[in-house]
Formats: sequence, structure tokens, C-alpha cells
Amino acid sequence: MEQAKEDYSKIWGVINISAVNQNGRSMTPITRPSQIEQENLLRSIYESHVDPSVVQYIEAHGTGTAAGDPTEAESLSSVISKNRSSRVSILKIGSVKGNIGHTESAAGAAGLIKVLLMMHHGKIVPSLHYSKEMSSIDTEKLNLAVATAVEPWEESSEYGRVAGINCFGFGGTNAHVVVRQVKQPEPLPAFKKPLELVLLSAASLKSLQMTMADTAEQLSTRHSVTLPSLAYTSACRRSHASYRYRKAFVTNSLQHLQQELKSAASTKPAMSKVEPQLVFVFCGNGVTLKEFSEALLSSEPVFRDKCKEIEDLFQQHAAISLLPARNHSPKDLLNPELSQPLLFALQVAVASLLKHWGIKPVAVVGHSVGEVAAAHIAGYLSLADAVKVIYHRSRLQAKTASGRMMVVGNIPVEEIAERLHPYSGKVCIAAFNSPISCTLSGSVDAVEAVQRELAEAFRQRNIFLHVLNVPAAYHSPSMDVILRELEEQIEPLEKQKGETEVVSTLTGVAASGSDFAQGKFWARHTREPVAFTQAIQTAARGRENVVFVEISPHRALQRSIKETLGKGTKVLSSLQTDAEYQTLFTLVGNLFELGFNPNWQHFYNGYQSVPAAIPRYQFDRQKLMGILDSHQQANQRGVSASHPLIYGINSDNVEFGCLVSQDTTPYLYEHKNNGVALVPGAFYVELGLASVMSSSTPKVPLSTCQLSISFSAPCVLTQNSQVLSIKLSPQRGMTTFEVLSSSNAVYAAGQVAKGLEGVVEESSISFQAVYRRCRSVISREELYEALSQVGFQYGSIFRQLSDVHYCQELKEAITSIKVNEETVRDMYSYCIHPVLLDCFLQMTAVLTSRTLQSRAGFPSGIGSLVVLRPLEEEMKIYMRMTKSTGNCLEVCGCFVDKHGSVLAELKRVAITFMKEVSSRDNEFLFENKWKEVSLSQTIGHLGFKPRVLVFADKLGIAEQLKNYLHPSSRYVMYEAWECLMEGDAQNKMRAEVRDYDEILFLWGIQKLSADFPGKAVDQLAKCCEAYRQVVVALREKTSRCSVRVITYRTTERYVDHINCGFALYGMTRTCIVEVPEITFQLIDLSSSTSLDMSVLADVLVKYKGGSYPEVCISQGRIYVSEISHTPFKDINVLSDIPVYEPQKHLFKQNAVYVVAGGLTGLGFETVKFIAENGGGCIAILSRRIPSSEKQEELKALQQQHK
Repeated sequence: MEQAKEDYSKIWGVINISAVNQNGRSMTPITRPSQIEQENLLRSIYESHVDPSVVQYIEAHGTGTAAGDPTEAESLSSVISKNRSSRVSILKIGSVKGNIGHTESAAGAAGLIKVLLMMHHGKIVPSLHYSKEMSSIDTEKLNLAVATAVEPWEESSEYGRVAGINCFGFGGTNAHVVVRQVKQPEPLPAFKKPLELVLLSAASLKSLQMTMADTAEQLSTRHSVTLPSLAYTSACRRSHASYRYRKAFVTNSLQHLQQELKSAASTKPAMSKVEPQLVFVFCGNGVTLKEFSEALLSSEPVFRDKCKEIEDLFQQHAAISLLPARNHSPKDLLNPELSQPLLFALQVAVASLLKHWGIKPVAVVGHSVGEVAAAHIAGYLSLADAVKVIYHRSRLQAKTASGRMMVVGNIPVEEIAERLHPYSGKVCIAAFNSPISCTLSGSVDAVEAVQRELAEAFRQRNIFLHVLNVPAAYHSPSMDVILRELEEQIEPLEKQKGETEVVSTLTGVAASGSDFAQGKFWARHTREPVAFTQAIQTAARGRENVVFVEISPHRALQRSIKETLGKGTKVLSSLQTDAEYQTLFTLVGNLFELGFNPNWQHFYNGYQSVPAAIPRYQFDRQKLMGILDSHQQANQRGVSASHPLIYGINSDNVEFGCLVSQDTTPYLYEHKNNGVALVPGAFYVELGLASVMSSSTPKVPLSTCQLSISFSAPCVLTQNSQVLSIKLSPQRGMTTFEVLSSSNAVYAAGQVAKGLEGVVEESSISFQAVYRRCRSVISREELYEALSQVGFQYGSIFRQLSDVHYCQELKEAITSIKVNEETVRDMYSYCIHPVLLDCFLQMTAVLTSRTLQSRAGFPSGIGSLVVLRPLEEEMKIYMRMTKSTGNCLEVCGCFVDKHGSVLAELKRVAITFMKEVSSRDNEFLFENKWKEVSLSQTIGHLGFKPRVLVFADKLGIAEQLKNYLHPSSRYVMYEAWECLMEGDAQNKMRAEVRDYDEILFLWGIQKLSADFPGKAVDQLAKCCEAYRQVVVALREKTSRCSVRVITYRTTERYVDHINCGFALYGMTRTCIVEVPEITFQLIDLSSSTSLDMSVLADVLVKYKGGSYPEVCISQGRIYVSEISHTPFKDINVLSDIPVYEPQKHLFKQNAVYVVAGGLTGLGFETVKFIAENGGGCIAILSRRIPSSEKQEELKALQQQHK
């Protein structure tokens, strides 16, 4: 009860004591009541625990029988009424059965509810259908009175209202409880916030609209309701998590709320999607904090305590007073020594408050100095260390108080960079804010000159120029003088195990925990440009339904984020000067409407209130007509099968039935083709699995069963119900089944193998890696429109796929699915719900080729289905095409949970198309095509030299690059190979690759003999082994360092030599797939001229591997690779070759063919096949150096086919 009082719950009453006994054994029959046992029960309470004079009313069991009522009245009189004081009024009795009749097991609960309602209203209500003349009970003799009219229930000054309640079981169990009224003290006036947040949600749009209208109406009549009570009730005393239609109202009065409710009731709020993934974005320099949030300081203890903690930590370093900020002059607020600590304190306090409210990010990004707060909120910096970084950074930057910064917008960044060449060393790009916005930093005169030049040059293009109100030129050479001292003063920093991903604006990618514990990192962070554009792109990549929350005194980065990711990107502000609560509550309300579920108990901690009677949920009622005749027929025929779809037809468990109707399976009628409702093939899968599982004796786990099925004929649904039968044929370790119509037409047939282990090939997949490969996206709307074009129409219950990410070249796709509420209700009763399995089949529309997209395809069979674990409410669906012919394709795939664990696996899923194909395009022949790109198509870091580790070549290309690389770059010559590979090669290599931005691997640039002698093989092996050691070293140290392989004349279609680059190309492409945590890039040079060298230097700075995995440089031009289908002049010639004819040369004499794994088995046979059919130059890629026997075979092959 104390907890109920603390929660401000309404307490209807308290059960003082209860007792139970049993008289079934002593009476014949057992249903006959025993007065002796009833009296014994009452004495156990009233003789030692409760004074009978205190009880004012007895709620009798009141069976209404000649035996039951007199017995009960006699026992009540004997124990209670005759032992009461003469000074108290006569004992009143009654029974709710006169109102509602017999309720079996609910009788006691009904009596308790009646008594509590009478106590609440202070009235004793009459027992219906009672008259003294007709009664067999002499109430006067028994000193009892039956209420026949409404009477006031007086309460005693000492005990209030007290009642006893009888309840007797059919088999002789007797129970009695004593309930008393509780006087709840008047609650203290609720603490008030400046604003309140009122929340409403519902399962359907109509229910939400009705709830809003009802709440507005109730506010007109319930004058005792207060706004704090209503807000608290709507958030903490109503459930929202499972409802997807939501509306939030930020208000300061009931009148304003009532107006908003009436207005919103006529709108159509959008249904929330998958719960948003939040990314906190912390602003940086240039955002001026005019005053601290007084409202939050006074009303939010978490915010206030965090600010005080930060101020105390700063005062350990210097006499810095942060609170309140309004005590500081505007000039002081521009000083980095004050402005940066103030901004840091505000950001940490706001983010801590949001996290306390359950609003936690999946990733954080910090623009410039904002990354310090971001690193702390993510858990990588302790608060004390974060304060130390801010203190020394701001203190030292205050010493460089000179220069100017200017934001440039509406013009592509690369065009601005071109204009800065004459100002080299005077003005630089300090921040890449978006593809069309950057921040310039430099001396006052130079920035003013640039401002004038840009204003004139881009006058017709609406250029945006804004000089920032900052005292120093941050992220420019002006910072160089403080970097060494900053690095020394900051250290040591304690390495922390973070809990949230930090996408660093120093590198544009996710940072590691060790980065933030290094003074060198923060020194670089102070000097180098802010890679905000790339960081935002990284934060959004691979995430669904991303919402950015800006942690800033006012909007600063919203425009940049939308310019980077698109206008539809959701960016929400957390604060706005002079409207802190309005902005903060609007943020929380918007997140709620988008599907996020904050911790409302924490949100209202300290602001609890007495719950109100509103808001009340309004049900969207519909009239439904059941098909009773069909149900009765099925029930009469059926034997329970513990499954919602099937029932046993006989006791042998070899035949089952399934009633298909709009009442039992309404969702099937939402699956249509050209307007005709068809039973989906997925439904037959469930019938087969469910029947086999129900018939299995002993029971076997579903995870050890493997189903295969073929679909024979469609089942058309009509308004009339129909019964499908499932006939089983059990065999040893396997059961075959058929799904038939009432006329024995076969719809589907299959088999279920049981008791299998380890049949699933992969227990988990890395869907992050899949998303990296699947960069094309088809929206949910486009997918269902494509399906509609070929005749498929789906109702809302079947339309559960999200946007599909796919790779056209590799024929794979992935999407996420959040199971809708209608399906969730039943999905755990099924083996695999037909709606969800059909969603898998819908995805095949993405994988069909251009030729097949205009034709309808139907599933014709599933080779293997294994359900390892129950499907979940939020999952990913992955699919890959494994085979394609003219009229059919096969796919495999799986359902996986959010951690990548496989829930269900499907293989050899066949989709058959309706018509004959006229052409026979080969879907699996591709080639690289090179597309020229210009500078205007690229965006990247400009104006700085990368610090790299160079594995230098012998032809002098690395030597020419020295002018374009950072002076502290290191060069490892090819001759150092022996030294590196001796002894502990791995540790040596790890030492080499430490602390560099990138690896440039040029050891593949060396011209080898056109023959295939042992020396060439040896050099190829050395080069590949060194490259492998580099990759392993980077992978083991989880470095964010990228690898860029530079080769020489490797991509030419016709070549006159062999070099190591051929093998490195194959290795790198393999590494891109197998080592996704490292970014790889292939760069091929056609010459070593100074023109190509300068272009190579540009590529190293501007063309990053994440966006351009393969680049070719030729005659000063840049080309990037695209994979496309290989064109054939006469496609029929290729597709109609049934037999190999040796006289035809299938391969070219002057082309190079690379065979991976070409020393053994099928690989070596492929090498021989190419050599025998005209191939002039073959490069073999292998993990091992060929044995002497294999080298002899190669020499013989070479001699044979010169």
C-alpha cells in the first residue's frame, strides 16, 4: 500500500484479513453447504482478529437456493450479528447475484467490485428480486437486514466503512475476506513545469481520431482534471509501445489543449514506422551561447546537477564560473576560454537529460569542438578528461586570437577550393559542412579578399557568405603554434570502453576507443579540417529510419545535414534560446510520433500526479458476421491439433483439415493476382509443417525439420468457405504430405525430413557487409508498384517490406521488416507465418532481370526450408539469386534477427514465369567498363597532404609522389622484404603500419619477364605475401587506416608484359569482400609522366576508396570502374553452343586472363582450357607457391601453346 501511495494510485480499499476452508468431504453431495464449516471459517476471523461490531455490511454469496441461502444466513447470524454491540445498527446483507446471476469462478471478484463501488459512493444498494414475504430467511430473528432500497452507508470515525464478503465454491470451498475503506490524504499540489506534454496513441487511425475527439469533449465536463494530472496520466498510466498511430501535444493550458485536440481530430496523423535510430550531432565553434537555460536549471535536477559537476571540474583547473551564463558580457562569451566550456557544459547537460529520459543515440557526431562532448556522451572520455581537453584547448586557442572564419554556401565545395589556389597558406578550408557548403579560415585580409572575389564570381548563383563571430581562425595554420603544447598538456587521458559509436569529424569514419585517449588525436583534431560531410554520410549508412538530434543552443547544422543526405532527412533541434522547454518537449513529442518510446517514468520523476480518468481509449468497432455452419461442421469432424489453422480429421493423425474463410483466415483475401484472391504458396508450407509437427510421436523440435515442397495448382478464394485437406504418409525419418481440395485436386505436395542436425549452412550473416555491397535502393512504394504492374495486389497485412537495398551485379538484396500488429498476434502460434514467408517471395521482384520484370512470376517450389528459431517482430530478410534461365529463377535466403543470427533458411526457391522468353541473355557474364569522371563529380578533403606509409616501387613513381605527400610519410623499399619477413614478421609489420593515415602499396609496380620463369613466380609470391602481411597487421590492430594499391598498366585490355599488379587486383577484390572493416582502393597508372603523377596526387587526396574502389589514370584523365553485362554481337551464337568445338578460338591471343586458384583441380583445368583455346597470356593467382612438379606442368603447357 505504501508503494501505491507513492505512485499516487487510487486505493479503492484494503483487504484486512482473509480465510479459506473446505467442507466437500463432510457433506453428501459435495455441493451441499455445511453450516458448521461456514461458522468455523467466520470464527477464525471474527473471534480473534476483527470485532464483529465494526462490520457494517456483508456481501453474501447468495446462491438463491432453498439450501444455500438459509445456511449462509444462519452462519452469519451465529458468528457476526448476534455478537455485535447493541449500540451499533443492524447488520446489512445483500448479494450481487440478484443483478447479474451466477458467474462461477468470477463470483468473488464480482462481489468485491460491488462492495468497493458502494464504499466509494457511500451508498448501500438494494438486492434485486428480494421480498420479505417470499423469503425463507427470518431476518428479524437472525438480527439481519436485507437492503431493499438505496441507503446511505455511514462511516465510523475510527474505521470508516467495513464489509465482509462471502464466496463459496461448487465443490465445498468456502472463502471470506474483510475489506475496509482507506482515507487517502489530499495530494500535495503537483510541481508544475512551464509546459506539459500530452500523449495519445491508438492501434488505428480512426481510434486515434476518436480518442482525440473524446478527450476534447471530456475536458468540457470534467472540471476537476488538471493539466499536470492529464499529462502524467497520458504518459505513465497509458500504454503506447505497441501502438503506431500517435499524436503529441505541447501545451500550457487545458483550453489550448482542447483547441489543439479538436483541430487534430479531423487530421490524419501518419503511422509511425520502425523505431527511429537516433544520431546525436553536437555543434562546434561559431555557435554563440547567449545565455544558459534558466528554465532547465530550475526545473530539471539532472540538468542542473550535471552543470554543477562540470563547473566544479573546471574550477580544478582555473577560476572559471559558468553559471549562470547571463552574468557574462557579450564580449566574454566570444572568448574561447569561456565560450567553449559553456558550450561543452550545455551540450553534456542536455544530452545527459535526454539519456535520462530514455532518449539514447546509436551514434554521435561532433562538429569541431563538439566532438569532445560527443566522445564523453558515447562513453569514450570520462567527464574529468573531457573537461581537461576543453580547458587546455580553449585556453591555448585564446592565445591565437587573430584571423577570420567565413561560411560559404550554395556552391559546390570543389569550385570554392579551386578559387583558393592563389591564397595558399593564407586561407584554407576549415570545415566541409556539406557538398555545397564549407567554412573558410585564415587571415582577416585574405578572407576579406576571398569574400569579395567569391561574391563577384558567383553573383548570379545565389552564393551564401556569412562571416562567423569568432575571435580566431580555427582549423588553420594559426593553430600550428599551440599543437605541441596542447598534446603535452592534455595527456595522460584514461582509455574508456565506450557504449555508443562515435563517427569522428577528423577522419569521417567511426573512431576507435584508443583515439580519444591520445593527445596527438586532439592536436590533429584542433588543426585539421572538419570532415562533417563524410561523418554524416557514415553515420547514416546502413541504418534505417535515422533521425538526427542536434545538441546545440540553436539550429546550426540542420541545413548542412539535409544538403548532405537530402531534404527528406529528419533533423530535430533540442534547444532554442528563449524557448528551451518548448523546443525540448517538441523534440520528445516528435520522437514519440515517429515511433520512439522514451522512459516516461524518468521523464516525470519528481512530477508525478494523481492519475486522471482521461484520456480514454476509443475502440474502432466493426460488425463482423461469423460463418457458424462451417465452424460447427469443422468442430464436429475435428480432433484438436493445437494449431490455429488445422484440425485432425481422424485419430490416426494422418489426415488434417483446414477451414478457409473470411472469418478464420481473413488475411488470405488480401493476396490477389489481377483482382482474384489466391491462396499464397506460403500458406501450403505452413499447412504441411503444422500437420507433420502435430502428427509426430514423439514430438520433434521444429529446428531439426527440413521441408521441401512443390506447388501444383492455384486455389482461388471465393465468398464461400472451403475446406482443404492435408494427407500425410509417414515414413522412417520423413513424412510426405499433400494439400488437396474437397474434390481431391492437388494444390501442393512435399515432404518433411525430421531429426536432422546442422542442415543450415550459415548460422549468422553480416548484414552490415551486405548493405555495403547493396548500394542501390528501391523504395517500398516502388517495389509494390512493380508488383502491381505484373498483376499482384496486396492488402495492408501483406505489405510489410521496407525499402530494399540490392546489388544488381551480384543479384542479392536485403531489407528490414517490422511485423505489423495483426500478424504479431498470431505469428508465435505458427511454424512460419504465411504472411511473413510471402514477404520473402515478394522480394524476388527486385532480383528479376530487366527482361523478366514485365512478366508475372509465381513460386513453383521450395527445395529446403529450415526454421531454427521463431521469427521475431523486427528482422532482416536477405536473398540471393543462385540460378536463372529463360522462364525460371532460383533464389536462396534467410530471415535474420537484429544481431545477424539466422532464424529461418530457404534454399532453391523456384519462381516460374508465365511466358516464353524471346532472347537468352546470359545473366552471369560481366566486364569492367571505365567511365571518365571530372573534378566536379568528386567531393573530398582538399588542401592538405596525407601522412602515409609507402611501400615504394623500383620505377620511381613513389619518388615522384614525395612532393605531394606529408614530409613525415615513411617509405619502405622493396629490398627491405627479406628483413621484414625474417623472424616475427607479424610484429614487424604491425610496427610499420602504426599511426599512419593510409598505406600506399606500390610493390606491384615492376616489369617482369614475358616468360613464366621461376624468378617471376618468386617475385609474384613475395609481393603477394608482403601485401597479405600488411592486411593481417591492419586487421589485427583494428586500424581505421585504408590501403591503396597502385599498379602499372594492369587494367589495359591488351598488354605486352606480366607484372604483379595482375595478382594484386584479384587479392584486393577478395579483401574488399572478406575484410570489410578495412577500406581498399585500386589505382592503375598508364604512365609515369609528370601529368599522370599530378593527377595521381589529386586522386590520393580527393578520390577516397569508400566511394571509388577502382580508379584508372591515363593521359591526365581519371576513370572509375563500373561493372556491367558483357555485350555480345550475336547472343544466340553464344547461347546455342551445345558442344565445344576446338577449332574455334574462344579467347584472344593478346589479352590477359587472371585465374584465381589456378594451380589445383578445376582451376588448373580452366588454365589449360584457356591455353588450348587461344588465350595468349594467363596470370595465375594462388595462396601457395607452386611445387616443382606443378612448375614443370606449367612449363610444358607453355611450350605446347606458345
